[in-house]
Amino acid sequence: MRLHFKLFLVGVLLSELGAVGTQFLSIPPSARDLIYFNSAWRNPSLLNQVNLVPELSLAYGNWLAGVQTFGFRWKGQIKNGSGGIDIRYVGLDDMELRPNKPTAKPLGLYAAYGASAKGTYSWRKGSLQLGVGLKLLNFQIYQEKSNGTALDFGLGWQPADKIQFNISALNLGKMGKMISELPELPRRYIGSIIYNQSKYKYFGAVESNSYVKNPIYYVGGNGRFKNLLFGTTTMISKGVKSISGGVGIQFGIYSVTYGFQWGDQHLGMPQMIDISIRLP
Repeated sequence: MRLHFKLFLVGVLLSELGAVGTQFLSIPPSARDLIYFNSAWRNPSLLNQVNLVPELSLAYGNWLAGVQTFGFRWKGQIKNGSGGIDIRYVGLDDMELRPNKPTAKPLGLYAAYGASAKGTYSWRKGSLQLGVGLKLLNFQIYQEKSNGTALDFGLGWQPADKIQFNISALNLGKMGKMISELPELPRRYIGSIIYNQSKYKYFGAVESNSYVKNPIYYVGGNGRFKNLLFGTTTMISKGVKSISGGVGIQFGIYSVTYGFQWGDQHLGMPQMIDISIRLP
C-alpha cells in the first residue's frame, strides 16, 4: 500500500473511530465508575483499600457505535497504602472497509482496538491523600499499531469532616508513531469538591480535556442503603449533555453493579455490568 494512501486511510479511521484510538482512555472502565464520579479512575488518590480486604472484579460493557469493553481489576492494601491493577480492552471487530461509491462487497474487514495495563498506588501524608498511576498503552487501527506510556497523578485534601477537594492530571505521556503521525493522548485535568453527608455524597466538578475545546461540568451524588448502592452524574459541555449512573447490590462477599449513560446526541445508550468478589 502506497504511503500517501496509508496516511489518508489512517487519518480517516482515527477521525471516525476516536473511541478505539487514544480516546478509549476517556471511556469509563466499569459500571462503578459510572455510579461514582470520584473514583480512582479519575483520581488515583481516591483508591483507598487500607484496612479493607482485597477485591477482584470483572467488567463488561457496550459503548457507543457498538464498541465493546472488557476489564479486569484488583485492589488491595500494600504496606501502609493502597494498590491496584487494571487491565482493559476496548474494540470493534469485523469493520468493513469500503470506497466512497456503493459496492456489493467491502474491500476488506479489519479490527480496531485499544488496550491498557495500569498500576496505581495511593498513600496518606498528613491531611493529604496522594496517588499515582502508570499505564502501558497499545492500540491498533486497520493494520497500524502504536504503543505508549502515560502517568496519572491525583491529590485529595479534606479541610473539614464533610468537605473534600480533589485535583488530578491524567494521561500525561506519549504514543509511538503510526506511520508518520504521532497520536495524541486525551490529557485530562479534573477538579472536584465533595460534600459528605453520612451515607450520601454530593459533588461538583470541572474538567479540561485536550480533545474538547470547552470546559466540561459535572454535578451529582451517590449513596448507600443497606446492601444497595446507587449514584448519578449530570455532565454538561457546550452542545453536549448526558446523564450517567447506576445501581449495585452486595450479598456476602459478592457484588453486582449495573451502570448506564444517556446523552442528547441520540447515539445509543452505553451500558456496563461488573461482578466483584472480596477475597478472604
